Amino acid sequence: MLVCVCDPQLDAPANDNGPRPVSTFGLALGFAFAVLAQTVASAALPLAGAQLAPRPELVTWPFAAMLLGAALASFPASFLRDAFGRRSGFALGASLGIAGGALLVAALMQRQFAWACLGALWLGMAQGFSFFYRHEAAAASGRPAAATAGVLAGGVAAAFAGPTLAGFAEQLAAPYFLVGAAALAALAHTCSLGVAVTLAADPTTVFRPKAKAPLSAILWPTLVGGAAWFGMNAVMSGAPLALVGCGIGGAAVFGFIALHVAAMYAPAVPLAFVGDRVPPLVIAVAGTLLVAVGIPLQSLGTPESITAALISVGAGWSVATVGATAWIYRAGPPSRLALALHDGGLFFGAICGALLGYLLA
Repeated sequence: MLVCVCDPQLDAPANDNGPRPVSTFGLALGFAFAVLAQTVASAALPLAGAQLAPRPELVTWPFAAMLLGAALASFPASFLRDAFGRRSGFALGASLGIAGGALLVAALMQRQFAWACLGALWLGMAQGFSFFYRHEAAAASGRPAAATAGVLAGGVAAAFAGPTLAGFAEQLAAPYFLVGAAALAALAHTCSLGVAVTLAADPTTVFRPKAKAPLSAILWPTLVGGAAWFGMNAVMSGAPLALVGCGIGGAAVFGFIALHVAAMYAPAVPLAFVGDRVPPLVIAVAGTLLVAVGIPLQSLGTPESITAALISVGAGWSVATVGATAWIYRAGPPSRLALALHDGGLFFGAICGALLGYLLA
């Protein structure tokens, strides 16, 4: 009876809600451009830290700042989606990435370590927003594991294109080392912004409460996934410096990191087809064990072992992330708070790994 007294002619809410379903291809494309920026930034930030840090123990701080920004973005990325819609949320994240890449360019040209950390923080915030592409796909599909893997698979092409594009950008920016890579990260987020504003609008808001899974349902998926994110970032943050120490040229490091990022998203391709036929717990634990294998490989300190470690932790991270994301949907649709806490927990594990990464360098 209360519904009957409402004026049916009221305007739609003041956000971008609308009737069209979201396209999985659009989500994968927006995520792919974000992955391109992540590929370039992940290789450039440890080297930028080595170039600008005033003390050796601060070398991994720019990379850790990127992960901190991603963790800080988890809560606004989750809640702003309901307030303003998916297009505005993803567009805001991409805008932060553009600003972060531009500030990193200025930091490298002016040799300002603090600016580099701040630029990395903003790049990380953009990354935090972009990881919600997988939640959008999982929530809109009855097959959360396959939908999550489908979005992550969009990063494969971007990972392979990263080294070539970074090398071309570095040539254009010569003799300024890493400036071209930072500018490419900003450009990639510009393309992601273009995709975000063309996404289908959200379905019209309804006021029927839906049963949400309890917060306790995210505890074990977050712990298992967080362990994988910890190990992956411990290896990844120290790998560029370890490769340089083995005699690998700075420009060639982008190729090794791109191989790692390709390994991060390649397992998502088969998981997009078979992911929902395997229990999420099995997928998540298998990915975490694969990450654990890469840590002793990194400590061997040869180019071959470091490459094997990067591939192992990258593939394990992908498998664990798909499993953990599908796992939190097993008990029912998670609340926005649950999604924010889950992604925040994953990025907290990543930050701890990055801060300890110099021990493996």
